[in-house]
Amino acid sequence: MTEPMPSPGPERTFSPEEVAETLGTSAWWVREQARSGRAAHLRLGKSRIRFTAAQVADLVNRATVVADTSRTERQPEQVDASVLGATVRSLGAHRTRRSPAAPSREAT
Repeated sequence: MTEPMPSPGPERTFSPEEVAETLGTSAWWVREQARSGRAAHLRLGKSRIRFTAAQVADLVNRATVVADTSRTERQPEQVDASVLGATVRSLGAHRTRRSPAAPSREAT
């Protein structure tokens, strides 16, 4: 008869501060991920949360952004605005306005 393998003991857990230091982020962000349900975690007591190594790895996987190589760089379209023609408003905006201090050309 074979004997069952002895249990290696409880798995090491990490505090939000330890996870934050490992990930290079703030402990607040780590706690917020747990509070919002985006990160699996252990809740010990009323307010103490801990993370296993597998949960930290899962958090990293969820936060990883994969580059989308299927998209091509979008170039702006060249639009020929001359076909639209000038409007009364655009013509008025480009009229030169004489300042009262400038001498009039008609006086000479």
